[in-house]
Order: sequence, then C-alpha cells, then structure tokens
Amino acid sequence: MLRRLWKMMKYSIAIILVLLLCAGAYIGNMAFEEFYTARWDQILGIENHSHETTNMRQIEKERNWEPVRVNASDGTILRGTYIENPRKSHNTVILLHGLYQNRSMCLPYVAMYRNMDYNVLLIDQRGHGDSQGDHTDWGLSETDDINMWYQWLHHKDGNVRAGLHGISLGAAMALLYAGSEWGSNVAFVVADSSYGNIISLGREKLGDASGDKRAVWGYNILDPFFQAAMFFHTHKLVDSIEPAQAVKSIKAPILFIHGEKDMLVPVKTVHSLYDNCGSPDKHIYVFEDSPHAAGIATNRQEYMRIVDRFLANSEK
Repeated sequence: MLRRLWKMMKYSIAIILVLLLCAGAYIGNMAFEEFYTARWDQILGIENHSHETTNMRQIEKERNWEPVRVNASDGTILRGTYIENPRKSHNTVILLHGLYQNRSMCLPYVAMYRNMDYNVLLIDQRGHGDSQGDHTDWGLSETDDINMWYQWLHHKDGNVRAGLHGISLGAAMALLYAGSEWGSNVAFVVADSSYGNIISLGREKLGDASGDKRAVWGYNILDPFFQAAMFFHTHKLVDSIEPAQAVKSIKAPILFIHGEKDMLVPVKTVHSLYDNCGSPDKHIYVFEDSPHAAGIATNRQEYMRIVDRFLANSEK
C-alpha cells in the first residue's frame, strides 16, 4: 500500500513539475515578446521622435548631403546621410542616435567632426527614422547592420578609417559592435550615456513604473525561461546584447561620456563600463550638470575639447 502511494506521489510530483515547466516556458516566451515589442517610450518616459525626419530630408537637399542606403543581412532597408568633408579625408565617423530618435538627433555633432576633417555618416537604426523595421532589436540585429555600413564605407574608400560615436541607445550599439567579431574594423569609440545591462535597466524602470517590486521578483524567477525563449527565437543569449559584457572585448581607443545628473541611466553605469573595459586606451569624462545624453547641450565647448583631444591621441 505504502509503495503504491509513494509511486502515485512520484507521478504526481513529476506531472506538477512538467506543468510548471510548461507554464514557465509559456510565460517566459510572453515575457520575451513583451520585452521585444514593449512601448519602452512609455516605460522609460522618452518622447518618441522616431519618424520625424521631414526636417532631416530638407537639410539634405539644402546642404547637398548624400542620402544613402544599405540592405541589412535580413533584407531590412537601412537609410542614412553621408556628408563628405570638403578637405579630402580617409577619416570617417558613424553617428548613432538614441532610442525613439532618428539621425537628425546627431546633427549637433556634425560640425564638430567636420571641423576635425572627418567625413560623417548619419544613420537611422532599424525601426527608426527612414529605416525599415517596427522597433529596435536591442543589438540582436544592429551589430550586423553596423557592419553593413562599414562595408559600404570600405567600398566607397578602401583606405577609410572609421570610428563610432553613439548617444544613449546608439552608444550601447557602438559598444556591442566594437566588442564583437568585427571590432577590428573600429578606429575609435565615443560612447555617450550608454546603459550597461538593458534587462536590469528594464526591470528597474518596470518596478518604478508599477510601484510594485514584486514585478521585479517575478522577472527574476522567470529569467531562465526568458533566456530560453530568447535563445529559441534568436539563437542568442542576453549576454550578447549587454554592453557590460561587450566592453570586456573592446580593444579600440574608447572615450566614455556621461552626465552626473542622468536620471535614466545612473552615472554609476559609466564607471562600471570603464572599469570593465578591455581597451588599453580608455578614457572617461562625466559632465557634472548634465542629464541624460545632454553633454553637448550643457557644455558644448568642453564636449568638443574632450572629443578633439581624444581623437588627436587615438590617431597617433
């Protein structure tokens, strides 16, 4: 009798475990899809200017800048603007905008680089501006996208020396690319206001938005299922889209910039990224009175000075 009862209990426990695993897999898949398609502008409190590119296209015409495009490896059409320096140069910077923005966000940086004799490539990341896509892929596709732009630049100039300057999400994508298998392509990186761990940041903001820390606990419990769902859909794990991991593999000269008063990405993030960065030529600058991604607005002259000095040293 006891043996039969014990056998029934084992079967019952096994069935419960299977049901729990199935439920976890189902909820983990839902969590991944929510992460992938969520209205992060509302969660993070960001104004959505993704597709406001009319002014950018008008500026292209007025200044005779070149509209350009590439096809991503998955067929997504990516668009940008190429600005050739009047003083012939092999030096080029790719400017990467932030989340829910477009290439016009990077216009304040153009004159700075042109004055330093750089060609400038402004690009709309997938899901933004005039590029195709419904939303950011958080780095799942963007490193491949950036590599297509590098190929485009090399086709245009076989001797090109191209660096990356990213702001916010763009900074994170620059770090992911520089830490990837294509990192040897990168002449330098300027990472302005990058996050370190997007999942951790999302959990923190979700907890703040809901006012219920139990939501964060739930995500922690579901993490293995979330990771499994992500791997099933993308064949990648969360580490592959975390700048905090990518910086360990970066070898190019790199300048980290952040604002002391950044309320979106805490300033402690930039110190962690700097400390863990593998580059032998790394630098950090924190603007004391700047909020998120606003260094060039709060102190343009100082911003230009530190970038100019960094680039002058990286070219040696």
